[in-house]
Amino acid sequence: MKFPNAAKGISKIFTSEILALIAAIATGVASILAAVMYASAKTNSTAGAAASGIGTLVLVLGASVLLVIALILKIVGVVQTSKDEDSFKMIIYLTIFTLIVAVVAAIFSRVTFLNNIANAVSAIGSFVTTLLIILGIGNLGVQVGNDEVIDKCSSQFKLILGIGIVALLARFFCIFLPTVPAQGIVIALAVVALVLNVIQYILYLSLLSKAKKMLND
Repeated sequence: MKFPNAAKGISKIFTSEILALIAAIATGVASILAAVMYASAKTNSTAGAAASGIGTLVLVLGASVLLVIALILKIVGVVQTSKDEDSFKMIIYLTIFTLIVAVVAAIFSRVTFLNNIANAVSAIGSFVTTLLIILGIGNLGVQVGNDEVIDKCSSQFKLILGIGIVALLARFFCIFLPTVPAQGIVIALAVVALVLNVIQYILYLSLLSKAKKMLND
């Protein structure tokens, strides 16, 4: 094993991203429920609004706590990997910033707008971190001489960049559109953001899996 620290670190990052995926799904579902709750309130459907409100709160709180755990694990993984690959050192600070924002989101889980803003900022931090980690894995692939991982990093970087930008835009629209009569659009955008986030995580996890295999050979 040429890079034992990176092998352990990437393994932890892989686990953290699985937790982050679960948190992203919960956040996406919460966004959809929040839009439904708003629509129910506008149509005076008190029962529907109450049920959606409780479900949204539980999902938001659970997602926030899970994301904090995932980010702590990611920090440990990035620190370990940085011992074998210097490009991961700059990722440490960005991940710590993302963790702080995620903690703020958890604290304001009952305040929907502030929670949404904090989660959106956290999502941007995680997105940039993902791109930097892909580049770092590419560097490890060059040192190991694994052309398959190098090529996969190049293609996945472009694909995840495109998907991630669209998903983030959809999420931001979901935050601000509920203030106008566009409930149907908000629900549609929330679904789009959720689907794109899941696709992005699946692509990223497949790359991390290959990186784990490369480093453990």
